[in-house]
Amino acid sequence: MYYTLCSGLCVLFVVCCVPSYPTMYCCIFQTHEVVKLSEGLSRIHMIHKATENILVTTPNRLIYLLKQDPPVIDLTRVEWLVVDESDKLFEDGKSGFRDQLASIFLACTSHVVKRALFSATFAFDVEQWCKLNLDNIILVSVGARNAAAETVDQELLFVGSETGKLLAMRDLVKKGFTPPVLVFVQSIERAKELFHELIYEGINVDVIHADKTQQQRDNVVHSFRAGKIWVLICTALLARGIDFKGVNMVINYDFPTSAVEYIHRIGRTGRAGHTGKAVTFFTEDDKPLLRSVANVIQQAGCPVPDYIKAFHKLQR
Repeated sequence: MYYTLCSGLCVLFVVCCVPSYPTMYCCIFQTHEVVKLSEGLSRIHMIHKATENILVTTPNRLIYLLKQDPPVIDLTRVEWLVVDESDKLFEDGKSGFRDQLASIFLACTSHVVKRALFSATFAFDVEQWCKLNLDNIILVSVGARNAAAETVDQELLFVGSETGKLLAMRDLVKKGFTPPVLVFVQSIERAKELFHELIYEGINVDVIHADKTQQQRDNVVHSFRAGKIWVLICTALLARGIDFKGVNMVINYDFPTSAVEYIHRIGRTGRAGHTGKAVTFFTEDDKPLLRSVANVIQQAGCPVPDYIKAFHKLQR
């Protein structure tokens, strides 16, 4: 079975995940019809007539279709190739998708294809790759590079130790907050631990992570969007790609590993002109990473204590 993106407006979006359609690895929007490309190739539907096609996919799913014998999908008529979260997808090694993107770029052979790369943070290696491999480059930067939105009120909160994090979290709950709230931790295990601590605090809290089934994750996302969940504990999975409208606060329970990760985390709030709040806990162990995040906070016009400004920036 062979699927060809038809002529007309043919747009290929390559993303980290497809959160708006979490049960799909790949989805095709054809005028008013949505067609699923699921695990079994026998379930791929043929589209006989189409004037407009938009394909949204993750890299691995698209590569899987391209490697079938014969290929299940033809990208030779793609007119727009859009790569979202380009800094993440261009990462080398196990966490990135550079090799997969190279195969996708080579498969889009139309002489009219245009390539657009988007990200909330700027990566110099992506810029260098574009300069080496693409012609007639146009760079559009909205605001300062690698900066947080000024619509987010950012605060660093020293909690001393791991025990202090839980005490500070309970104090925030006691003082009251306006949901919905996203809480970021560094691992699945820590997400589970914090969830079991907070379920006794009298708030509607849940957790989302890769150990949950797809249906469970879908249910959590739906409940959070519907306002049934006030506080959602998550890992870096939600720092990119998922757009929750109206998130009022982001709490970095675990300190982010870089300024880029910090920007993406707090970018879940203060969106589309709305204001938001971001509180970041830090301990003695987080001091080596503190300066780079503090610079982002200061650049956005939020106050940073003088003693933090004196810390040396971590040299990688």
